[in-house]
Amino acid sequence: MTSKTGLLTAVHLANITSTLAATRKYALGTLYVQLHPKFTDKTRVTAFDKFIASVYQSSPLELGAGVDLRFIVSSLKTNDFRSINRKIDFLFFDYPIATCGNSSDLPPLYNESQIIELTGKPFSIDVSGLSEPTQTYKNVVLGGTFDRLHVGHKVLLTQAVLLAEERLIVGVTDENMTKSKKLWELIMPVEKRIAEVREFLEEIDSTLKYEIVPISDPFGPTATDPNMDMIVVSTETARGGAKVNELRLKNGLNQLQVYVIDLLDEELTIDDKEDKISSSNRRMDLLGTRLKQRTPKPHLSPKPYIIGLVGGVAAGKSKMTERFQKLGAGVIDCDKIAHELYEPGEDCYQAVLNNFGVGILNEDKTINRKALGEIVFSDPDKLDLLNAILWDAILERAKERIAFLHGKQHKQIIIMEAAVLLKAGWQTACHEIWSCIIPKEEAVKRLFERNGLNEEEALKRIQAQISNTELVRQSDVVFCTAWSQEYSQMQAEKIWATLQEELKLKL
Repeated sequence: MTSKTGLLTAVHLANITSTLAATRKYALGTLYVQLHPKFTDKTRVTAFDKFIASVYQSSPLELGAGVDLRFIVSSLKTNDFRSINRKIDFLFFDYPIATCGNSSDLPPLYNESQIIELTGKPFSIDVSGLSEPTQTYKNVVLGGTFDRLHVGHKVLLTQAVLLAEERLIVGVTDENMTKSKKLWELIMPVEKRIAEVREFLEEIDSTLKYEIVPISDPFGPTATDPNMDMIVVSTETARGGAKVNELRLKNGLNQLQVYVIDLLDEELTIDDKEDKISSSNRRMDLLGTRLKQRTPKPHLSPKPYIIGLVGGVAAGKSKMTERFQKLGAGVIDCDKIAHELYEPGEDCYQAVLNNFGVGILNEDKTINRKALGEIVFSDPDKLDLLNAILWDAILERAKERIAFLHGKQHKQIIIMEAAVLLKAGWQTACHEIWSCIIPKEEAVKRLFERNGLNEEEALKRIQAQISNTELVRQSDVVFCTAWSQEYSQMQAEKIWATLQEELKLKL
């Protein structure tokens, strides 16, 4: 269903939270909020900074987390209403239109928009409770990752817009600067982040000139651009503003005024998250959700529904598989199938001996998998040889198990856990791919605790596998088990509920 868009014109600032809440029943996807231009007859635009920040902070509670709130600043700067270049389904007013005085006090009435008067309180401009206005500057600059714009980003960008008279420069960190961030593999490409920042800024204030550029170091254009007057930072990055001025002094450039914005707190019930509104929390929210739309697989039967679960060594695949088994899935462990194929009497057993020699055998003639692992993880060609022996045989036996789980145990959803699934090209045997990722440092730690491997041995194992970045790129759903067991369980239950809803008519 297509989401609806609303435009709220507000004059009663003290009632803004209840006004926002009153729009909730209209199931909006986007809500634009504009203050009546007559506010600027009584105060300067920078007086609205804390008010706008408070509106953004309260919006997830009043509107619901899925509504994209955008506070239009242009009308305050131009002392006139600005049109929105989008189809508006609802025009909301927090006053009866008949009380506004004359037609010039009304925003443009969009064709086919439904007019909704949310309260009966008459038109009245009241600026009580606003901040003392601050100075504005011709050229303002700020920087950040700006991954999936959230209310914290919107506050930061809007404050910069309020302070800028002519030009706003935004530095957006590129891939070289994001590797230290939590779940950096889920950060959007820099080109997409730049496009989202530009769209947001041009919508909230069309009066400024915007320069939005990728940056590969903490300073970006602040190190060389003489035409800058102010830098906007958060309390978290305030030291960075001082560093910028140190560099500008060294380069013979003017010192920038530093404007510090407090970070927005977030009320959380999850201990694993940060206690502030952050991109890291938003990326954590993506875990256990669908990152891509389900695509038809006409070559596969719709029943059973087969999910390939992949992930690096020590990433928590087996534990995640257990969670889905308890939720009702049939499970197949392809690593255990490989163990079976190593047993004497199996065709693969003899093929492995023929290619790697009797030196890999235990006294009881079984294959010593640790000895075999030391050989293949030290030589990519030998690893490829072992894979060529095993992969087809593993997939064939997995298909036999799938038929049994569906036909005899009536399992409608089957999880096929296979670390090598992507390398082996088994995607075509699955309706979709789910993956487990963990940071490299955590994988090394787990391999030491679980397998007794030193750092060098652990890194060899990790480097021999598909990277987290590639896993995410090829996955429909991603999990990360770097936090508590409870948070991993939440991820599993979230996607299980989604899948049950999606398949309920087919299973």
